[in-house]
Amino acid sequence: MNYHDGTLARADETSTGPSLLTRDEVYQICLRHLKSGELEQAAARCREGLASDANHAGLLHLMAGVALLNGDYDAAINWAGRALTSEMKATYLATFGTALLGKGMQAQAFEAFQRAVALDPVDPSIWENFGNALSRVGQADQASLCFLIARAYQKLPFLGECGSVPRNEWNTLTAEFNPHLRTRARSGEARDPIHCFWSNAPLSDMSRLSLQSMVRQGHPVRLYTYDNVAAMQARVPSGVMVVDAASLVPAAIYQHAALNSDIRYLSDIFRYAVLHELGGWWLDTDIVLVKPLDFGREHVFSTQWSGVENGHVCVGDAMRAPRGSVHMANLYALSLQRMFSENRVEYGAVGPLLLSEYLLVAGGEELQSSILPPTSFNAIDRREVELFAAECRAGFELLSDPRVTGVHLWGRMWAERGLRFDAVPEESVAGYLKKLVLEPNWLTQLAAKYGSDKGAACKGDVAHHYTRVYHELFRSKALEPIRILEIGLCRGRVEGCARDQVPSLQMWLDYFPNAEIIGVDIEDFSWFSHPRVRIHRLDQGDRGMLEELARKEKPLDIIIDDGSHASVHQHLTLGVLFPALKPGGLFVIEGLDWQPPEIPSGGAPLVKDVLNAMKQGGAFTSNVMTGAEVKLISDQVDEVLVNDSFRELMSRGLLGGLGVLRRRP
Repeated sequence: MNYHDGTLARADETSTGPSLLTRDEVYQICLRHLKSGELEQAAARCREGLASDANHAGLLHLMAGVALLNGDYDAAINWAGRALTSEMKATYLATFGTALLGKGMQAQAFEAFQRAVALDPVDPSIWENFGNALSRVGQADQASLCFLIARAYQKLPFLGECGSVPRNEWNTLTAEFNPHLRTRARSGEARDPIHCFWSNAPLSDMSRLSLQSMVRQGHPVRLYTYDNVAAMQARVPSGVMVVDAASLVPAAIYQHAALNSDIRYLSDIFRYAVLHELGGWWLDTDIVLVKPLDFGREHVFSTQWSGVENGHVCVGDAMRAPRGSVHMANLYALSLQRMFSENRVEYGAVGPLLLSEYLLVAGGEELQSSILPPTSFNAIDRREVELFAAECRAGFELLSDPRVTGVHLWGRMWAERGLRFDAVPEESVAGYLKKLVLEPNWLTQLAAKYGSDKGAACKGDVAHHYTRVYHELFRSKALEPIRILEIGLCRGRVEGCARDQVPSLQMWLDYFPNAEIIGVDIEDFSWFSHPRVRIHRLDQGDRGMLEELARKEKPLDIIIDDGSHASVHQHLTLGVLFPALKPGGLFVIEGLDWQPPEIPSGGAPLVKDVLNAMKQGGAFTSNVMTGAEVKLISDQVDEVLVNDSFRELMSRGLLGGLGVLRRRP
């Protein structure tokens, strides 16, 4: 390095006064002293530079090096700990720890590693080096934990990244993690059996809710118990089969686990046995299932947000395996070995810790590609259980990701936090889940609450009973941030109903807590204001206005045509708006059995007749749509449902047929 005016040459001697040199110039002088073996002069120059720039990283590292050369290891660690950035400090300290260990300074080396971890707890290389150091001194269990933590941050990078973004953005970090794992179950498909365990306590309300949610999603459910099978069968929801747990895992193992640990320990062992023996899914009895289970993989494993420091990364709350799975056999054998041979009976030893070691350290790429992010079942973490009982938006927002398949309520944590499941507010997440799962007519109740004719009762009008169909169609999307467009906001322009309310919008807002709802009507409803609602005014018979609406609002998850009910308008609306529907989205047409007499048909065939013909295997036809619109619907409709009205409606001559088209995924 060249310096003009001989500045560097004039600065050879140690000065007791403030230096006029830049810190980088001082740094170069220190290096020259070190190369010459002049440790005291190097230290003096470093201190002089640090007097006016206490955070100069290079000088701090040089002081650490000088102290190390002088054999003052405590001083070396302290100087290294003052480096400019956390990243520099952590990396330096980890490297420094390895060097100290090589010199036989075990205590000082471990102190350096511990400081490095405290400064940068998510750097896999630091944990890897720490593990190697522990292995060298024979601390195998602690080394194993360090290696597991290193693999967790390597293989599941979102666990290291989540500390640097706001909590409500954590799910976005998992978007690219094993993206092939998406639940894709369709209506009418056979469902895998779900296996659960409950013993040594009365069945709780939370567990009843959990079991009922599994039945509602169409899965055969088996609950294993070491208690009286007949008595338990009388207490479980309809559709759950109670089975003697001793038929799979001997009662002696249960008794040993209960005596030496707790019921959760035995539950961890039991799930490996039942999945190996029978295959299917394991779910804990505090998971509320909001979608059917079908991820397209033989093995599926779950993860959680917290617990990395204890090696609790992969958790067994939700697992899938085929019958005869070698991995479940291995895990069962390893869990018994830990319990009987190694006497490791601490919580998680045969559950999250063993599972994490098996998948992340010993497991290959195939197993690791079967791991779900926390978003799928543990979007709300065990440390956040208060969000289930709070009347706030935070919990709902964390559950809004479309990948959320089950909601783990973390039942054990409720008692620890002083929370009561039987006393949660209706507006809380837990209160919402209770209504969604336990009330088959909840949407009908919402329709009655707001006066919508989509339900079973409507003052001054005929109720159409659509909500019984909608609840089954929509409940798997109830928590998702979907976009719903509904045409027709009042109960009937022809009938002269009051237009000072928007009953269906209010009903959808309650039922879909994370949805964006777009209301459309020929009347002016711009007065209605809500953060999740937008209003458009248009004439359903105007193609240009419909095309403009489609341009503004696509893509959409659900479109509901509750407008004029005239077939000519239904054809036109379907043709123009169907392209705005997302793949897998639903297009719903209400009132297929009634035509408004004041609107000319224009020769348009009844939409109900067209849908029934298409359902029987024919192509879609229309003399109102363009050829391209007809072709798109014929090619892209994956499923057609036509729901007839109840007999009492037919007897009154006011039919309420409902048509549903599902766009191909």
